[in-house]
Amino acid sequence: MNLLGLEASAKTIRALSMDAVEKAQSGHPGLPMGCAEIGSFLFGEILNHYPDNPNWINRDRFVLSAGHGSMLLYSLLFMSGYELSLDDIKNFRQLKSKAPGHPEYHLTPGVETSTGPLGQGIANAVGMAIAGKRHGQRFNKEGYEIFNNRIFALVGDGDLMEGLSYEAGSIAGHLKLNNLIVIYDSNKTSIEGSTNVTFTEDVGKRFEAMNWHVIKIEGHDFADIKKGFDEAEKNRISNNKPVLIIANTIIGKGSPKKQSTNLCHGAPLGKEEIASCKMILNINEEFYVDKEAIKYFENKKAVLKSKYEEWQTKFNEWTKKFPELKELFDKNFSYKLPDNIFENLSNFKIGDSVPTRNSAHKVLNEICKDIDFIVSGSADLSSSTMTVIKDTGNITPTNFLAHNIQYGVREHAMGSIANGLYLFGGIKPIIGTFLSFVNYMKPAIRMAALMEIPIIYLFSHDSIYVGEDGPSHQPIEHLTELRMIPNVNVLRPADATETKTAWEIALNSKTTPTIIVTTRQKVPVLDFSLTNYKDGLKGAYIIKKESKSKIDLILIASGSEVSLALDSADLLEKEGISVRVVNMFSTFLFDNQDAQYKESILPSNIEKRIAIESGSSTMWYKYIGLKGDTVCIDEFGLSGKAEDLAKYFGFTKENVYQKAKALLVK
Repeated sequence: MNLLGLEASAKTIRALSMDAVEKAQSGHPGLPMGCAEIGSFLFGEILNHYPDNPNWINRDRFVLSAGHGSMLLYSLLFMSGYELSLDDIKNFRQLKSKAPGHPEYHLTPGVETSTGPLGQGIANAVGMAIAGKRHGQRFNKEGYEIFNNRIFALVGDGDLMEGLSYEAGSIAGHLKLNNLIVIYDSNKTSIEGSTNVTFTEDVGKRFEAMNWHVIKIEGHDFADIKKGFDEAEKNRISNNKPVLIIANTIIGKGSPKKQSTNLCHGAPLGKEEIASCKMILNINEEFYVDKEAIKYFENKKAVLKSKYEEWQTKFNEWTKKFPELKELFDKNFSYKLPDNIFENLSNFKIGDSVPTRNSAHKVLNEICKDIDFIVSGSADLSSSTMTVIKDTGNITPTNFLAHNIQYGVREHAMGSIANGLYLFGGIKPIIGTFLSFVNYMKPAIRMAALMEIPIIYLFSHDSIYVGEDGPSHQPIEHLTELRMIPNVNVLRPADATETKTAWEIALNSKTTPTIIVTTRQKVPVLDFSLTNYKDGLKGAYIIKKESKSKIDLILIASGSEVSLALDSADLLEKEGISVRVVNMFSTFLFDNQDAQYKESILPSNIEKRIAIESGSSTMWYKYIGLKGDTVCIDEFGLSGKAEDLAKYFGFTKENVYQKAKALLVK
């Protein structure tokens, strides 16, 4: 342990953090200053990584779950030799900066995930740890440990107050993820003051109850920090448990008047306080970087390079000795789908009635039987959401090679863990729950969209037609809410056949999360002979053409309401009304088509339009205009039989007919 180098590193972190926040007049200096010793030791003595190849697959991952303390991470990445300059740090929190307010995936080399919403990072880390376990079991051979990396996460009081941390911690303990080490920055301070006003539980006992090994250290004493990490490394293996290191720290340490208070949590220290702090630290310049710190990390980088090259040599030997595993490795980490995988799927018989959750399940199993990188799961609803990949088993503490994860009733953790699974690499997760429960995991969906990672969500029971389960289980606003999230593709297949297109889109997506929304109730298998169900690749298409050259009315529908739109059109056509029916399979895909295609589907001169969907009407005015009408639901549902609810809320061809007639005479 190079104490001189570590102390110089901690000093540099404090200097850069208070100056960057002061220059930006925005930020959180408290955590970086309070965790300066822990961060220095972790990056200088513990982490196995290689800054010249930040995507090295066997690197240890570090997740700053307490993302508001981003200057800690930026300081360490800069000193370690990542592609983050001192000028970038001086540009902290500015437009297009590589040092944004909270760490952002894809933007800054060395940042493993976007964090900020508290609790997301620790749950992401759990997903990464599961992925590491899975790849280790899949690819490691005696004498060739291709995967032996660890996942580290730094969390704060806020992370552990969030319920998400309980959910994720419970799964981690259950699965005995001994490749996961979480450091808890226990500074006992939140934005509003001492955590004692709301947070007095014994965190150590909580984690012990969840089957974690717990260690306590003094976070400003390098000797005690070393002792703690040594114990963590020893016990994670011998006890076969994830490890929580509780570090007693002082928020804003080094600030004479503001340390140990909430005054340094979310605001600059101020010029006067910084001057006093620098006097104590013997610093007389802005954005001070200690030469001993740079020297320390340069020497460390040489050691890390040697370890990286040693691994690379072993990997090359493994490649030659186990070519079949290398082929699988390449397929998994490139997410390569088998050739012609979508060409030989089951056909569904026109006229049959099939719940789209059932057809989605059938297609899922046909597609995924030969894909190793798919891992599916649900929040204790696999038999209802139909997410199970048959005959492949469930992941357990001793078997991570299965293709199904039982997340338990933990929607929020499921969403965030799935993000971590993908971020590690080599796994494309599918997760499912009832559409009405999506709000429990919406923060994770939003983060997936923000990070541009193609998680696949399978949400069933998509409307009032869940019937007797009642209004608490009947989604109303959910489709609109999900469609409003940028970079989220919501697919609502009209029938069993169109679920094939949904899976093709989802599995081919590279940068967009995909949500497949399915029915519990049976819906008729439609006749696509006059069109092509693969037109769904463009989001919206004409599923029934108008009977005359002039269009009198356009009916627009999605999902289970497409068949209703077709039946309604037949009723109207009998009276000589020329009706076009548009299947709005995906508003996301349709909105991304060119103007010419959009005009061909929804001609601007046809203002008589009705949108039909068993959900909120809010977003449909974008497509029907102010002169259009809707058959939607803008109130909560009721408990009752599905057919009774359909009549009560107007989802009948007779009601659509009446709406159309009224609209046409306006």
